[in-house]
Amino acid sequence: MRLPALILAIVSAAAPLAEAGSKKPALPAIRLHGEGNPTDGDSFSSEIQLTNPPKKIFMRKVPVVNEQDFKAFFPFPGNDGLSGAYFLLDAHGTNKLHQFSTEDRGRIAVVLVNGRVAAALLVDKPVNDGILMVPGGIAPEEILALQQRLPVIGAESEFGKKPRKKEKPAAE
Repeated sequence: MRLPALILAIVSAAAPLAEAGSKKPALPAIRLHGEGNPTDGDSFSSEIQLTNPPKKIFMRKVPVVNEQDFKAFFPFPGNDGLSGAYFLLDAHGTNKLHQFSTEDRGRIAVVLVNGRVAAALLVDKPVNDGILMVPGGIAPEEILALQQRLPVIGAESEFGKKPRKKEKPAAE
């Protein structure tokens, strides 16, 4: 084995260990998928079973937006006993969501959180504000991971700052 190949092998093996020791957990995979067609083929869509509404649909495999498009979020109690959240999207995500919500009106959008169906939404109007609303399906540990990686909407400038220590009153 040549030296550069050996170094590459060592670095590749150590990368997961370095990531495992990091303080911040990985951002949960939160992805918005559009409704597909049965004629799209297995490469482009797959059949999934929804629980609310209870029906089978085809879902496009390529997401419209994903967690890489998030700038900030705001969690709230969900409609299913778990949590929901508003996600503020960057310019790319905002454009993609607007385009999708304009072109796919009347169809179903599916939100997957770490690969499971968290919500099925009817696309009823264009989304112009760049905010993706997920009504539920986000587990407490996923909210915690989001809080450690993303600022809360409206408090972006405070994110990551350490709280100041309170000064002790001067002795008299």
